[in-house]
Amino acid sequence: MTPNTRRLTELDKTIARFQPDAVVEVVLHACHSYNIEAIKVMNHVKEKHNLPYLKIETDYSEGDVEQIRTRVEALLESI
Repeated sequence: MTPNTRRLTELDKTIARFQPDAVVEVVLHACHSYNIEAIKVMNHVKEKHNLPYLKIETDYSEGDVEQIRTRVEALLESI
């Protein structure tokens, strides 16, 4: 796996442009590369931008809906 600094650079640009109150990253359950990178993204978002971060790992099944809803509601309450 090679360093993916472009992803963080693009994330910086997106945060600067849209000025979000939080960052939500959705990772497909079987996508191990993005799942591993999520730690780097989380640290970057929290340390550089001081924003709340939520990683949602899903396979897009209907069984995930309530858990995702609960986690997003908790994030929204925290900001």
